[in-house]
Amino acid sequence: MSRASSFDQSFCIKTLERVLWRRDFLGVPAVNQATFRDQLLSQALLSANSHFSPPSVPLTGFPLKGKTVYRLTRHQDELVERKLRLNLKKCSSLTVDGRSQIVKNLKLLLEEGVPYRIYRLDIRSFFESFQRNNVLDVVASIKNLSPHSKKLIGSLFDAHAEIGGNGVPRGLSISAVLSEILMQNFDQKVRWSSNTFYYSRYVDDIIIVSSAREEAADFLRGLCAWLPPGLELNPDKKSIVEASARVEKESSATALDLLRFDYLGYQFSVRNPTRSEAGRTKDGELHRKVHVDISRKKIKRIKTRIIRSLLSYSNSSDWALLRDRVAFLTQNFSVYDPKAGGKKIAGIYHSYPLVSEGASGLKELDRFLRNAVLSKKGRVFSITNTMISARQKRQLLTYSFARGHSDRSFIHFSATRISQIQRCWIY
Repeated sequence: MSRASSFDQSFCIKTLERVLWRRDFLGVPAVNQATFRDQLLSQALLSANSHFSPPSVPLTGFPLKGKTVYRLTRHQDELVERKLRLNLKKCSSLTVDGRSQIVKNLKLLLEEGVPYRIYRLDIRSFFESFQRNNVLDVVASIKNLSPHSKKLIGSLFDAHAEIGGNGVPRGLSISAVLSEILMQNFDQKVRWSSNTFYYSRYVDDIIIVSSAREEAADFLRGLCAWLPPGLELNPDKKSIVEASARVEKESSATALDLLRFDYLGYQFSVRNPTRSEAGRTKDGELHRKVHVDISRKKIKRIKTRIIRSLLSYSNSSDWALLRDRVAFLTQNFSVYDPKAGGKKIAGIYHSYPLVSEGASGLKELDRFLRNAVLSKKGRVFSITNTMISARQKRQLLTYSFARGHSDRSFIHFSATRISQIQRCWIY
């Protein structure tokens, strides 16, 4: 019996209870939680049986970074969506590599001494560009997915269209699973292409390592033809770099970068080995050297957060909040993960665990922090320099991105404090 056929896809009190999270009970006194749970489950069952209780629209949209993000307006509908997402995952047999695994695999492949070409590609308006009819056709074709689940997904898409939405509703947890299902055929064709050494896609970010024997323009045309209806590559975010020759046996005494590119928050730099580094594998092949650092975009964002922290301090004079913001950026911490029902670790090391030893990005951030604390020049720094005492400056300079990463140093913040820390960075 298959996993999907043995899994209970029905919507009932028992199955809906399994998708409850600890977050669902936030703010509910312990003495009232049993009654609250029973009421929430009953409402969720009614929502599932009435296909999100029409004629009211269960979705609302709000702007975020130039896109419209959607959320379900009623708590009980969230439970139904979680169960729907679980049903989809069980029936689709999705296997999606995480960010760290992708970076590890990519680094290993880039070390090979053969010629290769790297395509860094992005899909324009990923969620919004899927064609509604195609999405529903794909959902209808999913083997073993229950008719009730298909009907509920159709009701969600009807509600999405009713409020002017296009494609797959960005922001819903079910949309991430649906988009992966919709991209399966494309992923398979690219992965099995005769010229593909390695392929990975993280939502709309694509990376392909090819043999470099193909014509790049023809290869890209083929990719575009394989995309689901409505989707297209973003020409403004296309990058193609290559190592055109096999690593020579006679390596030079010094080596320059062959290529450099960013992917998933990291910067990859590839070069041939120098004479002193030229180590051979058992089959006699030379390996390239791959250095992994924090991407320039992420470094810029962290610098911006330091500046915004000081700007906020210049207006509020809240020294404790400035100190905690610097500590938050340079250390590691735990945050509550509602999907896991517990805490997960984040921070400078846990966000970038695969950065190579001695990475220059961490040292650059330390220099920037030191300059931000000590400089008397600039619109912001000239103000905060006189506001922060010598003792406070010494305290801020005890924090270090490089040490926070190498020592994996940890600091504790409450959820409320994390919200206060991040407030001035939202833009």
